[in-house]
Amino acid sequence: FSGNDCDSNPCQNGGLCRISASDGEGYRCECSVGTTGTNCEIDSLDECASNPCEHPDAVCQDKLGDYVCYCPPKHNGKNCEVLDHSFPGGIGYPNSEKEEKNTYYAKDLEIQRKQCTINNCRLKKGNGRCDEECNTYACDFDGNDCSLGINPWANCTAPIKCWEVFMDGICNLDCNNPQCLFDGRDCEISLQPCNPIYDGYCKKHYANGHCDYGCNNAEC
Repeated sequence: FSGNDCDSNPCQNGGLCRISASDGEGYRCECSVGTTGTNCEIDSLDECASNPCEHPDAVCQDKLGDYVCYCPPKHNGKNCEVLDHSFPGGIGYPNSEKEEKNTYYAKDLEIQRKQCTINNCRLKKGNGRCDEECNTYACDFDGNDCSLGINPWANCTAPIKCWEVFMDGICNLDCNNPQCLFDGRDCEISLQPCNPIYDGYCKKHYANGHCDYGCNNAEC
């Protein structure tokens, strides 16, 4: 094809250049999906038409072969689907660390549900007897047999499903309240050891009626 009209790569956006079959002169572009025009230079598909941005306050901007979501504060991700208290708002981007953790917990939940099947938890559910091996979220908490028929999250009104992130090692502020069981204490701050310089002194002088400023902290 040396010296033909396709040598200049006229087809844009991934279009495939073809030499005219009639006389070998001229060319035509076979455009990829979402583009059209003589050189595939026109965006013919509105990727925002399907409303991919999941948050009602998000704004979708159509791009050639793609789209971006302008997300409100605290909502991150390609489609604003990730609750992220540190996100100030703007174009959402995938949070790979959270996605990896979500994938891990999804796989763990799948393993637990298989264990529910092995333990015949579906048949044991609601039999009026607490079957400890079935008293998990994956096994529907043994049909509430272990909690006297009480759903522990009945009064939880958080915008996310707190029982799915309960004790997952990540602090979910929306769940950090009595009604949502304090997110399984995921938001508690682990205390560092008392300063070794003061440790022995503070133990010896604990509750002696005097305020020692070196000991006046949670760690000591």
